[in-house]
Amino acid sequence: MKPERLLVALQGTDADTAPLEAAVRLAPIFDADLRGVFVEPDPAAYMLWTGPGAAGASVVSTALDAVREEADIYAKAAIARFETAVEAAGLSDAASFRRITDSPAEAAEQARLVRMLVTCPEAAAGKGPLADFTAACLVDEGCPLFVPRGGAIAPRTIAVAWDGSKEAARAAFAAAPFFTKGVKVSILHSPKKLDYNDRAAAAPNRLANWLRPRGIEAKAVEVNPEGSLGAALLEAAAGADLLVAGAYGQSRIAQFIFGGVTRSLLSATDGPSLLIAH
Repeated sequence: MKPERLLVALQGTDADTAPLEAAVRLAPIFDADLRGVFVEPDPAAYMLWTGPGAAGASVVSTALDAVREEADIYAKAAIARFETAVEAAGLSDAASFRRITDSPAEAAEQARLVRMLVTCPEAAAGKGPLADFTAACLVDEGCPLFVPRGGAIAPRTIAVAWDGSKEAARAAFAAAPFFTKGVKVSILHSPKKLDYNDRAAAAPNRLANWLRPRGIEAKAVEVNPEGSLGAALLEAAAGADLLVAGAYGQSRIAQFIFGGVTRSLLSATDGPSLLIAH
């Protein structure tokens, strides 16, 4: 048994390829075991009432059976992909799989005491069957997300979006196993939208001083966008293996409201992989 655990969210389609490849590389870096999760809502919880009588009951029963049969197909595909990936990586003894039939918010409780959730870019962008589960893990459970897009794992070049906030600090802490001697780190900072009281906390030297005992001399890069700060951060991080950032937003009755910068980072379709924490 390993001291840490990573989750990888799967849906039984080709979208599982990138998160699985990333997860089996990340697990040794974090000295973690790996748990695959397939999340499906209970069809009985959202099936509409069709009316009284045997005919109505028959319609509901048939529809439920069809939904469950389709879920079985995707769940079996997810298990097969997971088992193939962990066996090829030599991680079978430190891997497990769970199929969860529940609401996304309840299923996200799996993310407690977990180092991070590895999920596909589609889910991070709020699309597809894992979108609500992914958002619940990030916002409600405070579990960092790793979104594989490009770049090496383990990363050799890392860009950190830094504004001194608790979210940015949590993201940096979540990325700590990546900060090893020889890794090149750029601290991306911007004076945009900072009030007087925020400026001291947002100073890049605070993060640089935290990194120095890890053998890293980070370089501060000021970002002064004319338009979107999120787009400017992505541009400044181009060429890095990993972008580390805080997520800003809140949960409102299962609707996840993110700020513009966070939406830009989560919705990016290319560029470096993303590690984001709330």
